[in-house]
Amino acid sequence: MPSGTAEVAPPVWPRVWVLDRDQALCAGLTCVLRQMAIDVRAFDDAGALLEPLERDQPNCLVLGFGDGERLGLELLARSGRGERLSIVLVSRGADVASTVRAMKDGAVDVLERPADLEVLAAAVVRGIALDAEWREVRRTVAEAARLLEGLTTREREVFDLLAAGKPNKLIAAELGISEKTIKVHRGRVMHKLRATSVVDLVHLFDWCTSSTATRGARLLRWRESSPGRVSRPAGSDPSPRSAVR
Repeated sequence: MPSGTAEVAPPVWPRVWVLDRDQALCAGLTCVLRQMAIDVRAFDDAGALLEPLERDQPNCLVLGFGDGERLGLELLARSGRGERLSIVLVSRGADVASTVRAMKDGAVDVLERPADLEVLAAAVVRGIALDAEWREVRRTVAEAARLLEGLTTREREVFDLLAAGKPNKLIAAELGISEKTIKVHRGRVMHKLRATSVVDLVHLFDWCTSSTATRGARLLRWRESSPGRVSRPAGSDPSPRSAVR
């Protein structure tokens, strides 16, 4: 490589894992997604998927009827208590209760067979976008926690009270120190936390103290315009090029 020429890193494709025993669906979806610069890995057994899932997390999971559907509900319930997973379920005759449960637990979509590949690919793209948002949330929370660790005990007390909306005078009375000293601590807190206003402090406090579900609630609002549903084929006789039975 000529001197002075910067090395260009290879592009990082979004990664999608598909669990379905329907080889036609896996092959069709793989073809469509790879044309969109999305890396696809197919599994035909839940155990085969769980092993790498313990070490890695794809940008979206597509889980099919049978073991995949049951696994999807389990993973959705688990992700609500920890790191979120973007999951698209493909079911054969999903019952209303399972569909409502899946959407409530955060599924990107629940599709019925025969699955139109364009509709399925669109759901995957939404799942990848949602995953990117969740990863950004985790980075934000980690950075906020790191910044808070840099506060002294007194600065953390001042921060908590500022984030609660209390003015300097009340904070001074509560901590038993002068209002002038509070202003000094407040300036240091703002500087260390890279905040420009008390509103920034409130947001940072919310990120660090709210639950996983609460942190991501605002990121899921985009789905409220398309409330929980089962997506059905557009017609009774879908094109063989874009549907898999």
